[in-house]
Amino acid sequence: MDILRPFPPAKGQLKFLLVAIDYFTKWIEACPRARITAENVQKFTWKSIICRFGILHSLVTDNGRQFIVQSFEDFLRELGVKHLPTSETPYRLTFGTDAMIPVEVRKTSHRQRVFDNEQNAREAAINLDLNDELREKARIHEEACKLRASRRYNTQVRPRSFRVDDLVWRLLGEARRDSSEGKLAPNWDGPFRVMEDLENGAY
Repeated sequence: MDILRPFPPAKGQLKFLLVAIDYFTKWIEACPRARITAENVQKFTWKSIICRFGILHSLVTDNGRQFIVQSFEDFLRELGVKHLPTSETPYRLTFGTDAMIPVEVRKTSHRQRVFDNEQNAREAAINLDLNDELREKARIHEEACKLRASRRYNTQVRPRSFRVDDLVWRLLGEARRDSSEGKLAPNWDGPFRVMEDLENGAY
């Protein structure tokens, strides 16, 4: 689950998009919002996902404050949903440092009081070297989540085999699709009749 922002304001000042994607089917659920709050995230998770598709096994998000607030964590825990954040904020993965919140602009924070320009320059140089490691760590964490989900899904997959004269549909790859139809092009073609079993799942 992630937040896409900002878009040109639509009717009702809708300018954010809350998006959830299923790892296997790539099915997308999205909801426009004027503001992204923990309450809105919770409502979206409940109405658009859980009420329609059932209880999630796990939910992967970044460390955005809307996703790690205690009320949302409690909501997921009560439902038995595992929350798997990437452990890094989007800002840190992009710029290599933590963001300054708006209140720090007007009111001096501890971070500003102890700020040393020379030390900051040295630390910034070190962080530049660590940026790739942070991104790689987040990527590995995400891939591990995908692998666990893949193993769980594969235990429920039933192998299928076909016989000569069976009618089947053929999955269309990118090369076979009609490019003029774009994303609305069909994913399957057929039906076709099986003429020969070449074994190893080929017909």
